[in-house]
Amino acid sequence: MPEKNENEKLAAAAAAKLGIRKVGDKHEFDHKSLLAGMGGLQGILESVVPGFLFVLVFAVWHQVAAAVITSAIASVAFIIFRIATKKPLTNAIAGLLGIGVASFLAFRDGGNTRDYFLTGFVTNITYLVPLAISVLIRWPLIGLIAGLLLGEKTTWRKNKREMRVFTAATLLWVGLFSARLIVQWPMYLSNNLEALGIARLVMGLPLYAACIWVTWLMLRGVIQRRS
Repeated sequence: MPEKNENEKLAAAAAAKLGIRKVGDKHEFDHKSLLAGMGGLQGILESVVPGFLFVLVFAVWHQVAAAVITSAIASVAFIIFRIATKKPLTNAIAGLLGIGVASFLAFRDGGNTRDYFLTGFVTNITYLVPLAISVLIRWPLIGLIAGLLLGEKTTWRKNKREMRVFTAATLLWVGLFSARLIVQWPMYLSNNLEALGIARLVMGLPLYAACIWVTWLMLRGVIQRRS
């Protein structure tokens, strides 16, 4: 029973990341749940503003240290605002820690300015690999999440149509993380930091939101039939 509850919590958390919310006995998705899936307006600002400031400052002055400091100040400001408004600090602190790790990689002995962006590649690979493997072994992760969310575990694997839907939805996310690596890695290798910073912004939250929306359109029929 404890394991079941834990699985349900994990599924609910994953569904929240996809913007899917439960209203009564039904699972729904709209502009409000999409906004919630991205962390709300404040979460969006916390994701976009530090990166935007980094790109802006670096493009104007070509000083990585100044760009990093500006990003860090923005992240600290968000943390202070969350403390003042008594909101959870997890996202803001995670953002600041991310900047801290990226800064260490860039300024460490033997490091390179471009290494500031290494953490982004690690994050994308971390998501890409399990998603891709799950498709290859015919256990698509989106299907596992939906099965737990709907309380049906893995019964969807017996339905060929649903298997195709969940596989396609998982491949959508494989495509997102693969596209980021394919586009951004050459920029990293060529030390084109301005273009890399812009690409990370464009392929970050906007593409993430688009994938959430398309995922819901793909899964809506399956989920609503079950609800």
